[in-house]
Amino acid sequence: MLLLFDIGNTNIVLGLSENGQIIKTFRFVTDSLLTEDDYFQKINTSIISYLKENLIDGAIISSVVPQLDRVFLSMLDKYYHIKAMMIGPGIKSGLQIKIENPKQLGADLLCDAVGAYEKYGGPTIIVDMGTATKLFLVTENKEFVGGAICAGLKGSLDSLINSTSKLSKTSIEAPNKVVSNETSTCIQSGIVYGHAAMIDGLIERFKKERKLDNVKIILTGGYAKVVLNILETKVIYDENVLLDGLYYIYQKNTLTK
Repeated sequence: MLLLFDIGNTNIVLGLSENGQIIKTFRFVTDSLLTEDDYFQKINTSIISYLKENLIDGAIISSVVPQLDRVFLSMLDKYYHIKAMMIGPGIKSGLQIKIENPKQLGADLLCDAVGAYEKYGGPTIIVDMGTATKLFLVTENKEFVGGAICAGLKGSLDSLINSTSKLSKTSIEAPNKVVSNETSTCIQSGIVYGHAAMIDGLIERFKKERKLDNVKIILTGGYAKVVLNILETKVIYDENVLLDGLYYIYQKNTLTK
């Protein structure tokens, strides 16, 4: 069994992979103040029923929270006796990174790109809706050529509420109508339908700028389901594409050692 960790700013997702298949995922709230012992208690309680003696073969980590890198590496070494692989400079991904500064590419974006290309081929536009909403393109020639980073759904809502004294906080969901007649649903309409329209518009601009006719659109991330059914663009929803990318990268770097 392989442990796949996606450490994001809002949540940590753990995937259990057997024979290339993700058999179970777990989600934890990201807290950079917790110790390796704290995280072990959380994680082990969740996965204990899936483990057998000597079953864990390895672990790989994608992290955009530097404060937790050492915590997780130490936790895996201390409690599971695993020297985990970390996504970072020098890791073999199989992609050509065609951006201004490849070292600045986020681990999550690299894993998304690898997972999407390995599963669906290219050209592919990946839309990852997490703390930020990221759209980026992988060409048919395995080239990561960049994209766009936007404020995420929750950040957009929080910014609106916090900067406007008379607006109250509301849930992040799509109301039944775009044209709403009550303050709470008006906010939901603007934030959610507005975000969906932004994604649709950016995808069209990507396609026009890069002259893409037959491109696949992969939708993923913690907030993806909020807009899944209101996007005008035809998308493939894949909640585990980043974890699959971690698996492919682990295999590529293990087999080529």
